[in-house]
Amino acid sequence: MQDVVNSVRNSKPIVVYDESKSVLTIPAEVVSGDIINFIMKNCDEIRVALPWRDISELGLNRFRFYNGNAIPIDFKAISAEERAKLIRTLVNKNLNLDEIIYPGRIFIEEAKEGGVLERPFFAEASLDVARLSGYKLAGVYSTLITERGETADPDYGLKFAREKGLVAISINELIEFRLKNEKLIERVVSATLPTKFYGTFKAIGYKTPIGEIIALVKGDVSEGDVLVRIHSECLTGDVFHSLRCDCGEQLEKALKMIDREGKGVLIYMRGHEGRGIGLINKLMAYKLQEEGKDTVEANIELGFPPDLRSYGISAQILMDLGVKSIRLMTNNPLKIKELKKYGFKVRRESIEVEPSRENLCYLKTKKEKMGHLICIND
Repeated sequence: MQDVVNSVRNSKPIVVYDESKSVLTIPAEVVSGDIINFIMKNCDEIRVALPWRDISELGLNRFRFYNGNAIPIDFKAISAEERAKLIRTLVNKNLNLDEIIYPGRIFIEEAKEGGVLERPFFAEASLDVARLSGYKLAGVYSTLITERGETADPDYGLKFAREKGLVAISINELIEFRLKNEKLIERVVSATLPTKFYGTFKAIGYKTPIGEIIALVKGDVSEGDVLVRIHSECLTGDVFHSLRCDCGEQLEKALKMIDREGKGVLIYMRGHEGRGIGLINKLMAYKLQEEGKDTVEANIELGFPPDLRSYGISAQILMDLGVKSIRLMTNNPLKIKELKKYGFKVRRESIEVEPSRENLCYLKTKKEKMGHLICIND
């Protein structure tokens, strides 16, 4: 890791790779025109990874979204040095929105402040490179492209690094390093929780960067395949049994499945209300849906990405509980993808509920726009 730090402090980009592709990255605070030029010659679009609160504070969330949660902007002048200056201006929060061309060539991308321990992807890796090197939490990164114009795989990335004299590191290595040296969660208390409908659980409370989280545990979960549900907080569905979503029914079904199995874990993710936008904003999104927008369009209209959630905190809780092999009760492929990156063996258990007239459009949007694995027959 010291090689990464030394390279970055000498203003040299590094190669970061996962199992399928490779990127160049450098802290946004030290990006230069020469580095932007180097990136533009060897990569696709330029991305600047920032925590969501910085994106909001800069006013960039007022722009409409392209490609998921990325916002493309530019200065009125567009040389490599001017683009580098724009990026450094973003980091120092001296941005004048009147100087921005929209859409442009620099994609502003939301990244989790906890880095790869909160979400194991390239945006978070770029924040970690900046963090470990002593710079502000903002990173520039871009996907390497081969001579044939294809996305660079890890082998190409390592070869490119050797030829250019750059340091290379994998996302898995970043995860392993940070897990050995720090932890984002703290187990605080464990108590017995008898329930009316689902038997008795051990309730374990954790302090985390996103708030207090509870894990309900039944049986010995340190051995074999374990039923797991990572459930996003939904006050309206879980408590008031709202018909606008399937959350409450999924929660009940998951607890019943764990009770029947006699073994399993349910992690109740507070801070995930409204896919991470909060309760009041979720109600505002409901109002927009009543005016004709779907759930994704409503989030975007309010200035949020379609989904602000991540599952690295849940992964650390599962590690703390000793879980290794997971039967994940989910319809969301993103949860499966993230947990696998943390080294878990993951197999999906479907947890669909019967659509109703009130939530049919909501479920269709999750299937068609968010890739959820839902079977819906009109």
